[in-house]
Amino acid sequence: MRTRIETSRLVLALFVGLSIASVMMATPVFASTTTTTTSASRPTTTYSCTVNIAYASGTFTVKTVVTATNGYLPGPSLTDYLQSYHSGTLYNTQSVKFSVGTNQASITMNVPVSSAGTGAYSFSSTILNSKGSQITACSGTYSL
Repeated sequence: MRTRIETSRLVLALFVGLSIASVMMATPVFASTTTTTTSASRPTTTYSCTVNIAYASGTFTVKTVVTATNGYLPGPSLTDYLQSYHSGTLYNTQSVKFSVGTNQASITMNVPVSSAGTGAYSFSSTILNSKGSQITACSGTYSL
């Protein structure tokens, strides 16, 4: 009997240990649009972005501005992954890598109008650091 009780406790301890380990390894992907980092010697840095859209002669000009509050943008470069939608349907994707060196950077991309023409357009910009991890995301809309 004594061996059976000790075996039960061992199995229970193993189950609890593996459960805790699996919870600790779970990592959210693209969990939020703003990411913060902390360090013992620096204040919290918050990353954010805005999308500004202009239209002329069958082309949208999409300008994304990325800002770091209480710190600097992670360098040496960032990537802007831009997805363009017409009436909710993805019709164009672009990706541009750009250098950073301060707490603010901007990138401008030209996007052609969808062959469907007029309607509601939306532009979703995801900013990735040099390791390919999302630091922030933003979007904007335009009616044509």
